Amino acid sequence: MTDGRNPTTAAPPEPIDGTAARARPEPSRRHLLVARARRLADRSFGRLGVPAREWACVIPILLLAGLDRFINLPARGMWDSDQGYEMGAIWNLAQTRQLATFGSPAFSLGGTFHHGALFYNLMIPAAWLGNGDPMAVVTAIALFGLLVVPLVWWTARSIGGTSAGLAAALLAAVSPSLIDYSTYLCNQVLLEPGVALACFGAWQAWITRRPRWWLVAAAGTALASQAHMTGLALVFPMGLFFLLALWRSPAPERRRLLAWGLAGAALFVLTWMLWIVSELTHNFAETRAILAFNQDSPPAADPVTRLFFSAIRILAWPMAHWPLTDFKPGFPAALAVAIGVIVGLVWRIVGTVTAAGARGVPDDAARAAAAGEARRISRRERDGLLFVGGSLLLLTVILGLGIKEISQVSNLNQEQYHAVADVFVILAAGLIVGGMWRAAPWPGRKWSGKVLASLALSALVVIGVSHWQPLTAPDGGWPAAQAAATRLAADVEGKDLALIPMPDFYPPDAYGYPLKLEGFTIVAPADAQTLIFVCYPEWAKVCGDQVEADWLNANLPGRNYTLVERFDPAPERSLSVYRRAP
Repeated sequence: MTDGRNPTTAAPPEPIDGTAARARPEPSRRHLLVARARRLADRSFGRLGVPAREWACVIPILLLAGLDRFINLPARGMWDSDQGYEMGAIWNLAQTRQLATFGSPAFSLGGTFHHGALFYNLMIPAAWLGNGDPMAVVTAIALFGLLVVPLVWWTARSIGGTSAGLAAALLAAVSPSLIDYSTYLCNQVLLEPGVALACFGAWQAWITRRPRWWLVAAAGTALASQAHMTGLALVFPMGLFFLLALWRSPAPERRRLLAWGLAGAALFVLTWMLWIVSELTHNFAETRAILAFNQDSPPAADPVTRLFFSAIRILAWPMAHWPLTDFKPGFPAALAVAIGVIVGLVWRIVGTVTAAGARGVPDDAARAAAAGEARRISRRERDGLLFVGGSLLLLTVILGLGIKEISQVSNLNQEQYHAVADVFVILAAGLIVGGMWRAAPWPGRKWSGKVLASLALSALVVIGVSHWQPLTAPDGGWPAAQAAATRLAADVEGKDLALIPMPDFYPPDAYGYPLKLEGFTIVAPADAQTLIFVCYPEWAKVCGDQVEADWLNANLPGRNYTLVERFDPAPERSLSVYRRAP
């Protein structure tokens, strides 16, 4: 008979005098319950190869990410003309049961080309389930944003171990840019989930040598590229990484890997098929518009200046929300974060390259096996760091030199242009912190690395949390627009009305969409009994009686309109209701 641990060794007989029982007292019921619970947790959670102790850290991080994204979600994100326009397009698709060929114009103020349509088509089910309520769509967006946290956790964990995975997950959970992109409605908000999915799929394909994961990478790349045109830059690091995987594969496996790679490319192209067909049948109108596009902005700086400023912006944005928040006061923190990421990546890459290439002949088989396993882990970490660091470098060069606006500061739209790099920055920071956790900067004191890593991670978390957007948007979000529409509805006779934007290039969709949900029809001013002036003082400079009277005299002369009500539904917005006399 054996003891259940070693099948070749018989268990020694117990002394009949009971001395063994006195030496090893019976464990208490509490200890038995704790041991049983621990075994059950390890058996349940260990199916993914993750111990219960690590899950005990991951689950609170996921809860934190959910809380900071879903608290006060209806009023969290801004609601402006862009959001009204986007939601109107999505709801129209849901009602007509059609798929979009194009996304919205790149700029609502006179856009010349469109982004991809995948974002809008993915939001159709949420709009249909919510019966046109934008909060159903924003909830779906928040769920997509929440998905980034477990994806970066698993990717960083499989590269740099438990500490790297937990650090990356925590940074993703508190990142002001990731939270911001999870709480309002616009096409670019799926950039980060798409990149996270692409990184996860590509890295899984690399470490498991299972080429079907490249389909996941292709799906993530398609999602990112259609969320915003700059997401197409992700094709370059993903394509290069696939070629490296193809090059390192043994000759018998290359044909199979190439087949899966072509399947991934076909999936990517399929998501653009409606756009491609439209281009082929309309003389490449969108392509020509993209090539001809030129935004009014200062001339481009020299390449060195552009790369310097762009690098700081790209590396600091996910954690410091710079330069959109605290442009001048926040520059020291942004510069410190950027320098820390650069220096940390160089340190980690050099260290892992050296460790992976270390050679030696251990004096026994056990040490040889341990040394071989250590080199294997080092090679995996080296590959992962080169993948993350190389992708980040490539994206910084492409975006910094290819888009001059990234090196300028003039409006918030520019932050969309480099969000494709956010996930790589989070992964890089997590891998750096994970490397510090295992290091021993003070010889003989193993705890020194843990202290240093904890300080670095705490500093990044504090910087991120201190730059969170307010829990209520300055314009009050969707609830404020909905309340304004309800108030306007009481002033309207019949179901037809006209919305007049001031200035005329700024669409009035922020209030047009909730009025449509109220059952009103937007008609031309000449056909409307009620006119509603939607004025933005920041753009129009002047609002009120005189400019509205001038508009009426110029566009509808001879008609008798009476001012019914004027109020400010949000800061820097004014609504005036005029009713025509019978």
